Amino acid sequence: MILQRIPHQLYYLLELLALILGFFLVVLLSPNFTLQLLAMGAMLSLYTIIGIVHHRLHHVLKSKVVIEYILVSAVIFSAFLFLNVSKF
Repeated sequence: MILQRIPHQLYYLLELLALILGFFLVVLLSPNFTLQLLAMGAMLSLYTIIGIVHHRLHHVLKSKVVIEYILVSAVIFSAFLFLNVSKF
């Protein structure tokens, strides 16, 4: 499978690119809070999926790795909500 030949650095680059583009999209959508929430959710979901796929293909996928990606995404999403509580 072609995904198994992708080097580790490319996965890290994809994660970084997903986060940078996602945060840029959130800034662009600042007038519309609902779209910001959707963009943030999509960005963090993509980050989690890329990380899990990377570990599944190149490492041993353990539940603690999956939980770690989900918790990191949840903390970032919670921080976003906390910082934007005035928009409710």
